[in-house]
Amino acid sequence: MSAVKAETGHASHASVYTAIHDGLFTVPVPIGQRAVGWPDTEVKAINAARIAGKTDEQIRELVTKLHNARMAGSDEAFKTDWFDRSATLKKQAAKRVKRTTLVTA
Repeated sequence: MSAVKAETGHASHASVYTAIHDGLFTVPVPIGQRAVGWPDTEVKAINAARIAGKTDEQIRELVTKLHNARMAGSDEAFKTDWFDRSATLKKQAAKRVKRTTLVTA
């Protein structure tokens, strides 16, 4: 994740995942039980589009093409259940009561 943030200029994990939810970055590839990564070619393609001044809509089209290319040679369509799971977790987190420490003087 650090390499992706450095390469793209995203300041935080949250900004990367916001870009994914907005369709402006590709979904991560699981590389371990609790680790994800992105193909270098996808990161470079998105950066090149940004540098070229492409609009958000054009970048969304590029992201779709990159997802489809990732699935090339497979009989399956690109699975978007990652978005559904991520959105559900985000909603659950928003509903949690924040715990604070009571400080008495």
